[in-house]
Parts: sequence; structure tokens; C-alpha cells
Amino acid sequence: MSYATSNKHARAVDHRTPSRAVRLMPLLPAAAALAVTLAGIGGPSFWLDESATVSLAGRPVADLLRVFDHLDLVHAPYYLLMRPWAAVFGTGEPALRLPSALATAAAAAGIAVVGRRCHGPLAGLLAGLAYAGGVTVSRYGQEARSYAMVAAAAVLASYLLVRAVQRDARRPWLWFAAYAPAVVLLGLLNLDGVLLVPAHAVTLLAAHRGLARPGRVWAGWSAAVAVAAAALVPFGLAASGQKVQIDWLRTPTWQTAEKLPEFLTGGRWLVAPVLALAVVGAVAGRRSRGTAPLTALAVPWLLLPPAVLVVVSLVSDPMYTERYVFFCVPALALLTGAGLARLGALGRPAVGAAAVTAVAAAVAAASVPQHVAIRRQDSRLDDFRAAAQAVRAHARDGDAIVYLAGIARWGAAAYPRVFGRLRDIGQAQSPVQAENLKGRDLLPRQIRAPLIRSQRVWVMRTRSIVTRPGDVVWRREQMVLATGPWRVVGTWRFRGGMLTLLERTGPYRTST
Repeated sequence: MSYATSNKHARAVDHRTPSRAVRLMPLLPAAAALAVTLAGIGGPSFWLDESATVSLAGRPVADLLRVFDHLDLVHAPYYLLMRPWAAVFGTGEPALRLPSALATAAAAAGIAVVGRRCHGPLAGLLAGLAYAGGVTVSRYGQEARSYAMVAAAAVLASYLLVRAVQRDARRPWLWFAAYAPAVVLLGLLNLDGVLLVPAHAVTLLAAHRGLARPGRVWAGWSAAVAVAAAALVPFGLAASGQKVQIDWLRTPTWQTAEKLPEFLTGGRWLVAPVLALAVVGAVAGRRSRGTAPLTALAVPWLLLPPAVLVVVSLVSDPMYTERYVFFCVPALALLTGAGLARLGALGRPAVGAAAVTAVAAAVAAASVPQHVAIRRQDSRLDDFRAAAQAVRAHARDGDAIVYLAGIARWGAAAYPRVFGRLRDIGQAQSPVQAENLKGRDLLPRQIRAPLIRSQRVWVMRTRSIVTRPGDVVWRREQMVLATGPWRVVGTWRFRGGMLTLLERTGPYRTST
């Protein structure tokens, strides 16, 4: 073999090796995201929203479908996805949260691919790793709700758009054909996710001059959106009939706007460095690499959905809460990755690498306390595990329980094996029979007889009962007190509520 032939062969090998490494690169952010999310995934207690997942995903499909006629239709696709999963793996914290962790890993890989196509391999890698290490990303990657899946679906739809508008795309209509079901999936998992579609319209407007055949691109995108709309509009109209479920939302204030950057970045001390990197990334990502520029894709994706929800909430019924726009966090990761890549391009390679390492290490160090905090047992709004631990430690056979309102029964559903030991003497219908989450309660006067026959009674309050008890709750509590005499065996306060155990000290006597 001649030197020329040998050198040519070496160059061919050198060309193929980086190409393969680039193709496999998204696996690194995926693995990092999975590792970070799985760390401490069973630490936080189930809270009220996750209790709904435990309750509904644990029911037979026939019972589950009956619920959606009047309740939680907007989350029906998620519950139907979780039903077979729960049947196989159970409803414990790690098992029921694992699908969200897997979705987080998929989203990290997708972000890396999108960043690579829009701004190069280094930007893609750093964007995927930024997402993998995000505090808010871990928060929702460790929750048995749909938000991590919504983010993954948003990344998928954005990737398909990027591929469809690529200048050298051979069959762009195939990518738009795939884009339509991706948008449908996004909307089925969370209707607010469809706000990504107008953000993509802004992306196409911003990238219009760089598109190879803008007319065909707009036609393909419009057709895909029309198909997705035809599938989602009936679902949206049906779900809008259950708007009472979000009547707890409040009109946004200036404080709402102040908290949004903290939510997106992961904490107060992360706002400045992360947003600074994102701004650098937005400036650096304006140039096209044969497809939509990263800035044109990420900035509308990051800003438009929260802005629309806030404006609508100001002029109409409130529809905004932070977790509804979690699917915008991948856009921030893309900008952050581009910012870090730009930092790495400054000066000599060694200097750039050192700068990126130092900045990334500083941001990671600042996020560690937040990561630790969200993995505590009481890090959510409710710590129903603490309540279950009290019952497990102190309950006896034959103990009764009175939930002062149905929402307390809903919370207790997070740990059915523990609370199922107690006789629910205030229940007229179980949640399954009532086709809801709270069940149906007996009237306060109807629990007199079972209270009189009980020797030990647990009483459970939750945060909504404390803030807005109502007359029925007050009368139910008075009925418990009136059927004594009782002594207080113990009181256990937990985040989101309180448990009290009463023990009879003598026979019930009718007051004269």
C-alpha cells in the first residue's frame, strides 16, 4: 500500500469517526437526564395532583372512562397511558414517576438533536446537558403527571419542523405529515401545549428569507396544522365544558411575572446567569445552518405561550399557572446551550473550554441546593406520606376515619394500602362508585351513629379545608366532638394538612 493510499484511507476513517460520534452525541444528554432525574425520585411525597394519578390510573378502564364524562377529560389521554403502566409496575412513587423520567431523557436527547441541526454539535450537546441538569426539569421529571411528556412532545414537534424547513430536505411533506400527529399528541397531553403552534408560525416568519421554497413550506405547515386542528378541536370543545376544574386559578399579577423567570431557570440565584447565557445564545443563534435559525425557533417558543396565557387570564377567565408552560423550558435550554457554545468559541480552544467548564460548574453549583430541596419528602404542596406514616405507626384494627371534606379523601388516595385499613364512616359512595376523586359524603347528621359505635376515630383536614372550610365541614367537625367523650391520642401536622386521633373515654351520653 502506497503512502498516498494509506493517507487517503486515514482521512476517510477520520471523517467517519466524528460523524458517528455526532450521531451518538444525543445519548449523552439522555443518559445524564435519566441519571439526574432518577436520583431521589422516590424522595418527595405524593401530593394532591399525583393522588389523582394514583386514584385514576389504578382503576379498570371501564371505570376510568366513566369519570371523563364529567371530570378530568383534559387529562384523559395521560391517565389512559398510565393505566397499563400502573397495572404492571404498581402505583408507588418511583414506579408511577418513571414515565416522566423517561420522557425527560427523551426530551434531552431531542433538544441535543435540534440544537445540533440549528447551531452545531457543541451547541446541541450543551443544550441537552443544560436541560438534563435543570432544577425545574428534575422537578417535573419526578412527578406522576403529564408535564414532562408535554415537554418531550414539544421537542418532537419542533424537531419535525426544523427537518421540514431544512434546505436540503428531500421530501419535506413527510416531515410535515409527521408534524401533524406530533401536534395532536402535544394537545392531547395538555391543551395549552398547542400554543407552540403560533410560536412556530413566528419561527417561520422570522426564517422566511432563508427558506428555500417558502411558499411550499407555508403550504405544508398550514396543511399539517389544519389536520391537527381537526383532531384537537372536538377534544378541546369537550374539555372546555369542564372549566370548573380550574376555577382555583387566580388572575396573574406583577408577582406572577416576577416568578416566571425563577420557574424557568430553576431558582432565584440561577435567573441572572442562565438568562445571560440565553441572551448570548440568542445573539449567536441568528444565523441559519440550512434550516430555521436557533433564535427564530427558541425565542418565540420561550416567550409566546406564557405571554398568551397571561394576557388571556387578564382579559378573561384565569388560565395561567407556571406548570402549564413547562413545555417552554426546552427553548431556554437551546438558548443556554448556544450561549455556552459561543463562550467556548472565544480565544484559543483551551481558553474557551476552560471558560465553558467554569461557567457550567458555577451554574451547577448554584443549582445544587435547589436540587436537594425539591427531593425532600415535604417539598411539594402536600406531604401525604407523612400522614400515611402516622397512620401506619399508630392505627389499630377497627379504627375509623372521618375526612372533613371529600378533598381529604382524594389526598389519602395517594397511599391506598395505608388509609384503606381505616373504616371511612363518612362515605356515602366511594370515588369509584361516584365516578370522581372525592367520593360522596354522608351528611353530618348521618355520621352520628357510626361515630357513637367507634372507639377510635381519625380526623383528617387538608389545606383547602383550613383556608375555606365551609358550613358543612364545620358541622361535620362539631358532630365528631359531640359524640364523645374523647381524648386526643395524638395530633400529626404535615405539610398540607393535619391528622388527629381521638379515643373514646366513656360511653356516649345524649346531652340534656
